[in-house]
Amino acid sequence: MVQVAHLPSGITVADIIEIVERDGVVIIDDFVSSSWLAEFNSSVQAPIEDYQPYDYGEPEAMEFLGHQTVRLNGLISKSSNYIELMSDERLLGVMDHFLAPNCGQYRLNSSEIIEIHGGETAQELHFDDMIWPAHYWAPDRLLQFNVMVAGTDFTAENGATQVVPGSHLWDDPERVATPEEITQAVMKAGSAVLIPGKTVHGGGANTSGDRRRAIVTSYVLGWLRTQENHFLHTNLEQAREWPERVRQLMGYDLYSHYDENMGAGPLGYYEYRSPAVLFE
Repeated sequence: MVQVAHLPSGITVADIIEIVERDGVVIIDDFVSSSWLAEFNSSVQAPIEDYQPYDYGEPEAMEFLGHQTVRLNGLISKSSNYIELMSDERLLGVMDHFLAPNCGQYRLNSSEIIEIHGGETAQELHFDDMIWPAHYWAPDRLLQFNVMVAGTDFTAENGATQVVPGSHLWDDPERVATPEEITQAVMKAGSAVLIPGKTVHGGGANTSGDRRRAIVTSYVLGWLRTQENHFLHTNLEQAREWPERVRQLMGYDLYSHYDENMGAGPLGYYEYRSPAVLFE
């Protein structure tokens, strides 16, 4: 039976990259500390309890996003320690390898809570690069990379993410996974599963009734529009308190990259200058 490889928390970035290139997915056990996770979960509990489902108007969208699933964005404004996760040097080292060659500067794509409650059905299997039309123009280029930290235990019964190891190497984007190719990212709270944008995956069915909380951080090529509009979740006063690297990841900077292989930009002007002048 196919399984997702597990790595210990002290593993090197090179070891993470090796498994992701081979399998298209990897779990890192105990990725965040128990104290970090407790603080984060406490900070987001009130917004989760206040969550009101949004009617997307299309049955297909509602089915895909879930009828018994809580989804929240803007985590940097909901928990102050989220900054530590999105700027984790291990994650940025992985993104330097997988995303930077196609853009030079990558951004935070989205920050999301996905909490699956009892009775939720399994999500349709998909790969996240399909969100952008660039996938059709450059199918050999990785556009996005997902990191999902387990806010609670992920079990086979409570909706642990389904994933298809090796699917990132498929030639046919329309190929449908067979049951034998599908497994689940079963892991303890505080562990993380890394899923690049071409790996087929989807939320699992929750038959136990125990909530399954995922803390999602995804990164995207800097010249693509992010799924989450960070500027509506944050403001300049908040941004002034962040490290420069975090501001860059959040888009409070000018995108430009020029080398012998790629030239692009500038994008994201503020008064024909970089938004970074607002923080000088």
